[in-house]
Amino acid sequence: MLVKIFYIVGSLFLTVALLGSAGMGVWTYSLNNQLEQSQADYQALKSDYNKLDSRYSQAKADYASKSDKAQADLEDAQAQIKRLESNLEQAQTENKALKDKISAIQSKVAVLNDFWFTSDSVFASQVDSSNDEQLKKLYKGVNEFQSWEAFVELMSYLIQSISDTSGVSRQPAGIVSAVTVGQEG
Repeated sequence: MLVKIFYIVGSLFLTVALLGSAGMGVWTYSLNNQLEQSQADYQALKSDYNKLDSRYSQAKADYASKSDKAQADLEDAQAQIKRLESNLEQAQTENKALKDKISAIQSKVAVLNDFWFTSDSVFASQVDSSNDEQLKKLYKGVNEFQSWEAFVELMSYLIQSISDTSGVSRQPAGIVSAVTVGQEG
């Protein structure tokens, strides 16, 4: 009987061992399939990662290139703005100088206009209101001396100062003597 028990226990043990071995085989097969699937998924993810990394590197290089270009463009624009501001300041200075010249010319032309087309009192007040000390001095000389030379000197000064202010420069040499000779002869 002991032998029967031994066979029964042995059979049971062998059955459990065979069933355990079959279960281990199925489990190993399942794990192997999962491992192969995981490795395939890993390779696909690695491929996607490499593509994304390549795109990232390209985007980073493009960004750096565009950033450098934008920085260079910004520096060029800032330099151009400074040049334009300088040109604007220069133009404003020139514009003010031209306005001052025009104002000076207009005041002297107004004096001439008042001499030729208005009364002596209007002419006198125009001379007195001018900021030109030389003009006032010459007009005072005309009133004091009542001479043709003083008058010609006043008119020559007015015309010459208008010419000088406007940039048309002519030498007044001989104007007084030519007018004097013309009147005498």
